[in-house]
Amino acid sequence: MLNYSKIKTAAGFGILLAITFGAGMWLGQTREKLSSFDEKLSPPNTSHEHRSEKFDGVEAIAGSTGQLRLSPRVIDTLKVQVAAARRAPLTEPLVMTGSLFLDSSHLAVVHTRFPGEIVEVGQVPETDAYGNPIVIDGKPRMRQIRAGDEVQKGQLIAVVWSKEIGETKSDLVEALSRRKASKATVERLEGLEKGSVSGQVVREAQQKYQSDVIAVERADRTLRSWRETDDEIAEVYAESDRICLGISEPDSKVRQTWANVEIRAPLSGTVLERNGTVGEIVATGVDLFTIADISRMGVLANIYEEDIHKLTVLPPEKRTWEVRLKAEPESPPILGRFEVIGHVIDPSQHTAAVVGWIQNPGNRLRTGQFITATIELPGPTDAVIIPNSAIIDEGHIATVFVACDASKQEVKARHVAVIRRGRDFALIQSKPSAKVAPDSLQEGEFVVTSGNLELFGFLQDLPTAVGAR
Repeated sequence: MLNYSKIKTAAGFGILLAITFGAGMWLGQTREKLSSFDEKLSPPNTSHEHRSEKFDGVEAIAGSTGQLRLSPRVIDTLKVQVAAARRAPLTEPLVMTGSLFLDSSHLAVVHTRFPGEIVEVGQVPETDAYGNPIVIDGKPRMRQIRAGDEVQKGQLIAVVWSKEIGETKSDLVEALSRRKASKATVERLEGLEKGSVSGQVVREAQQKYQSDVIAVERADRTLRSWRETDDEIAEVYAESDRICLGISEPDSKVRQTWANVEIRAPLSGTVLERNGTVGEIVATGVDLFTIADISRMGVLANIYEEDIHKLTVLPPEKRTWEVRLKAEPESPPILGRFEVIGHVIDPSQHTAAVVGWIQNPGNRLRTGQFITATIELPGPTDAVIIPNSAIIDEGHIATVFVACDASKQEVKARHVAVIRRGRDFALIQSKPSAKVAPDSLQEGEFVVTSGNLELFGFLQDLPTAVGAR
C-alpha cells in the first residue's frame, strides 16, 4: 500500500525547493539591474586631475592677466587657427529688399466716356518673328492693338458707337435750326414799319431767339465737355447747314460716324492690358486699355527703423543706389536715385518705405519683380573686421583671444567693442574705450578663430579670475 503521508511530505519539500530556487534567481537578476542602474547614475570622473590632462601643455603666464602659453601639441589637438584683423572699408553697404512698381504719373487706365458698342479697335503694323514689318502689295499689313504694343499719345486705339453722343449731336442740329429760324423772324419784325405790329409780338420773338441761342450754347458746350474735338463739332454745324439748305442726302461718312466716340491714347507708352473686342457692349466702368510708360520704373525698398537715420543724413547728391533683380543676381546693377524716405513705420515689420526710380533700358524690367537695393554708406574710420567665430559672448561682454604672432604659441584674452555683426564677419572698434573696451584691437593683429572656446573654458577654471572684467 502507498504511504500517503510520505508522498505528501515529499511533494511539499519539492514545492518548497522550487520556490526557494526561483526566489534566488529573481534576486540575482534584480541585483544585476540595480548595479547597472547605479553605474548609469554615477557621474563621470570630472576631477581636476582628469580635466587637466586635456589641457596639458597650456600654461597661464604669471604676471600677465589672461595670457596663455600653448604647446605645439595643444595647438594641434585644439586645431587652433588665427586670422588677421583687417581695416574696415571706407564705405559699408546697406542692402534693402523690395520690388518694382509702375510710376502712377506715367500710367493711364482708359475708359469709354459713354456706354455703347465697340465698332473699331486701333491698328498697328504687323511684324514677323524678327520684328520686321510685313508688307503686302507695297502696303504694311495691319492688325489690332494688343498687350505689349507701343502706342503714341493721341493715337486712335478704339471707337465706340454711343446712342447718347448721337442724340446730343442731333439736339445741337435742332437747336441751330431753331436759332436760325427765330433770328430770321426777329430780323423781319424789326424791319417792318413802326406800329405795324405790336411791341409785344416783337419782344416775344426776341425772347424766343434768345432761348434758341442758349439751347445752341448748351448743346455745344455739352459736346465739348465730352471731349469732342473742334473738327467733330464742326461736322455737326455743317450738317445743320445742309439741312437748312434743303440738301436731303447727308454725307455717307457723317452718317457712319455720327454716333461714334473716338478713344485715343492719353500718353505714349506700352499697352499693358486690353479688354473688349469689336461688337462687345461696354460700360463706362470697364477698363478698356491700360497704358504705361515703362521706360522708367519705380523702386520700393524696405528699410529697418534703426537704419533710417543713416539715409536722412545723406546730402541729396549722395542719395543713389544700385538695384539688382533677385532673379538675376549675377547681372550688372542698375544705377538710380532714391527720393522719398517714408514717415510711416510698419508695426509688424518695423520697416519704412524708401522710394526711388531707375531707368528700364530695353523694357526688360517688370512691375512686381523682387529686387535688392544697395546704398553705399560712409563706414567708421576707427574699426577693424574679424570673423564672427573669433568672438566669445559672455552676457554683454565680448572677448577675443589675440595671438602674439602667427605661431600661436602665446595668446591673450582681450575684451572688444562690437560695432555691428554681419553674416560672417563683425565690425570691431579699434580705438580703446574706457567705458566699453579697455583694450584696443588694431589692424594686422591675429585673433584666434578656432579652439578659442576651449581656451576660454581653461581660463574660467583657474583659481583666480583671468582677464579684465
